[in-house]
Amino acid sequence: MARLHGEVVVAALPRGWVEEYVRAMLDHAASLTLDDDGWIQGDEDLADVTLVEGKHLTAGARYQRHTDPADGESANGTTSEMLLTSWERRREVSADITTWHPSNDRTTWTVQLRNPDALETVVIGGAHHTGKRYHRLSWIIRIDCRRWWRLAEARGRRRENAPVLAQLRHRLAQGRLEVSPAAADGGMWRLGLTLAVRGRGWLRPFAAVGLLFGRRALENKFREMIEEAAEGWNEEISRLRKLDPREADLWLAQLQAMRSQLDRRNEEDD
Repeated sequence: MARLHGEVVVAALPRGWVEEYVRAMLDHAASLTLDDDGWIQGDEDLADVTLVEGKHLTAGARYQRHTDPADGESANGTTSEMLLTSWERRREVSADITTWHPSNDRTTWTVQLRNPDALETVVIGGAHHTGKRYHRLSWIIRIDCRRWWRLAEARGRRRENAPVLAQLRHRLAQGRLEVSPAAADGGMWRLGLTLAVRGRGWLRPFAAVGLLFGRRALENKFREMIEEAAEGWNEEISRLRKLDPREADLWLAQLQAMRSQLDRRNEEDD
């Protein structure tokens, strides 16, 4: 197993901005209504989403969206379904999302916000299911928001579990990324990152040999990756901080676009 370490300084996003942003998204969702046939009203980006089961914005509500293939393509369209598993803003908001691709593969997501009006934890998990076993993936991201803000407001490193944990699992390898913040000068965050990677199955002994001779190259590549990610983060955060987090309709559309883009990438890999 290889353990790679890196550190980078990035622009901080204020706690108040983040919490207001989350509340704004939920307020926007709560403002949406349905027409007599169950189609969502109040947001053009969601006009093709319909309630097919249950009561709107209650546990058990099931929504569907179907996207037709692009003009000139003969493939089937893409169908997405969201099952709302909880809608209690002072306790938990959670949902299961499934996307069926034209190839009959599917991508599943789970999203859980604990106490979203004063956000405590975020858990996002998922998996790509396909008949090709070497294309199957699963992932999970856990964020302890209260620990993050406590560490992000303190100087120096503290011996606490990382508030951000991301895991990716494949048939041949698995990875685990931990991220811990600390306060830095100029309203910045100093992030410490640790990546652990190990081979699985028949690849494991070959991976061990590769790590023996290529560890330095991996460390350099890891540092390059986090520095590049930091540059992109800083550009995006400088833009976001100028905007009103209450513009929830804009952010809902962007989040949907990001999820759809990842789904398309999984589909292209197959």
